[in-house]
Amino acid sequence: MEDMQRRIADLEDKVPLRVGVGVETLYILADSDESSRDKVGNYFLDKFELSINGDFDGGLYYRSRWDYQVTQQAFFPAWTYAGLEHNDDWSTEVGVIIQPLGAGVDGSYYDNSFLSDVPLWLGLANNSEPGIKTKFKQGNMDWVFAFTKNAELASSPTARFRPDLIAQDDLSEVELNNTFHGGGAYTIDLDGASLQLGSNGQYGDLYNTVTTESGGEHWAATAFANYNAGGFALTLQGMAYDYNLERAPVGGPSTTDTVYLSQGKPIPASGNVYSTRISYTMPTSVGVFDTVKFYHDYDFLDSGSDDTISSDDTQFSIAGVHLSRGAFNTWVSLYSSKNADFANGGPDDDTWNTQFTIVGALYF
Repeated sequence: MEDMQRRIADLEDKVPLRVGVGVETLYILADSDESSRDKVGNYFLDKFELSINGDFDGGLYYRSRWDYQVTQQAFFPAWTYAGLEHNDDWSTEVGVIIQPLGAGVDGSYYDNSFLSDVPLWLGLANNSEPGIKTKFKQGNMDWVFAFTKNAELASSPTARFRPDLIAQDDLSEVELNNTFHGGGAYTIDLDGASLQLGSNGQYGDLYNTVTTESGGEHWAATAFANYNAGGFALTLQGMAYDYNLERAPVGGPSTTDTVYLSQGKPIPASGNVYSTRISYTMPTSVGVFDTVKFYHDYDFLDSGSDDTISSDDTQFSIAGVHLSRGAFNTWVSLYSSKNADFANGGPDDDTWNTQFTIVGALYF
């Protein structure tokens, strides 16, 4: 009888279609930008979001979010996929999925500060690609496996949800192709707290669009720990990656230590990234907001490159607060960065630079 009541309740809760919209504004004051200093920062409309979700009988569901990035003048899918719940512990999704790489097993992790994250700007976190993903749970163990065919294709290489590898300077243009993903994590219950330990990785081909043949291979792997106790949360992550491009048969420099991503900035072709994420969330009463989260995110990129463009190590430190109430959200952050031009963090001049940002968002 209880099982029948649960099934009836599930059917009553099914909503064939739910539509939501969102808008985000951004204020930036950067000390490394003379224009920004003179104008005391810039404030602009950053992004529109359209989400469409649905749940249907038989375990079928649909999840979609499309973003219009005003600064890029591009409209692209953050994700859009159909899924099937085989049972309470197993589901499969097909479409434009989030690659399962980084803390959170299935790629669900995102930085506290909302805007910047070194793995994200390397194309290795919260990145969506066309493919298939399956997730299942066995007791305290979570598993995920996926296959992505290629990066999202667009007429403009900058029209991407997240940065993707597109070129090796003066050598060739390349595309990510046929990438396999896998990972797992074990969650330990600690009497009111939880500790999740896990790892995931990916390996795939590169296709040379100039020579129309293999352009090498790429891989990345992570190990992470997520600790939660009440309003306190801590994430530790180590990541290693390598974009191993084969040199084009003619022309170009002799180095293969620097690659270019779709935002047009050079990065080391290989490296290690060490990250910490710490936050505390508590009730508050500040204006219209009823919840506040204090956070600090830190990344250190240990470059594996000998190229002068990208050989310096990168550091990114972000402290701030996130105020929220229902659909209303505001992030106030102070960025301190070094050699983080590829991550919108100031020039690669081996000095520390600072940005002050305010993100205002409404989702409904």
